[in-house]
Order: sequence, then structure tokens, then C-alpha cells
Amino acid sequence: MAERIVTLRRQRRTGKHIAVETAVSPATVSRVLKRAGLSRIKDLAPAEPVVRYEYAQPGGLIHLDIKRLGRFDRVGHRITGDRTGQSNSRGVGWEYVHVCIDDASRIAFTDIFPDEKAVSAVAFLKAAVA
Repeated sequence: MAERIVTLRRQRRTGKHIAVETAVSPATVSRVLKRAGLSRIKDLAPAEPVVRYEYAQPGGLIHLDIKRLGRFDRVGHRITGDRTGQSNSRGVGWEYVHVCIDDASRIAFTDIFPDEKAVSAVAFLKAAVA
């Protein structure tokens, strides 16, 4: 009976359809399919390989990103164990990490700037290209 259930599943039938056709309870069909590693329909097809584009020439295509990170003025309570006065250090500010990754070679270049405005971004891009 298990072979018949697996054969019907390979024909892309659902568990309910298999249960009706084989006159077996849906729970039994589910257990058999789980044992066979076919409990999900996507388990029938082999996994498709990841298609990744890659530019052929180094420096021809770069990816840029900016990440905003909070600035700290002192060590936090996780290190000191002291939670007193932790709320009076709010508003210290932000720093912006600019990241550039070359698509072909995967070489990364980063720099920290005080803002994410156009002047900083252009300066970073010129430094990354150089």
C-alpha cells in the first residue's frame, strides 16, 4: 500500500486525493509520505540551482549600501552590569557606514561618515573607485 501512495504522490496528487483513491485515512497517507520524504509537493522536484549574475570585469559593476549605526558615549550595562543612568545617554547621534562591493572580485571597501548625504556619498564613491 505504501508503494501505491508514493506512486500517486509522484503523480503530484494531494494527500486527500490519495486517501480517497486508496481508501486509507489521511493520517496514514501523511505518515507514509513523511517517511518517504514526500510530505510536501516541492519535495518532488529537485532543487533548482541558484542563478547568480556576475559581471565579468572587476570594477565594472559595484554595489553600494549605507548602514546607519547608533553612536555610544560610554560602555553599556551588559559589560558593567550597572543600569543606573542608562537613559541619559540617548541622543548621542549616528554614524553611517558606507559599503562598496565589487561584483566580479567580491572585494569590499568600507568607510565611516558622519552623514548619508550626497557630499559624503560622492566622496565615498570616489574613494572606492580609486
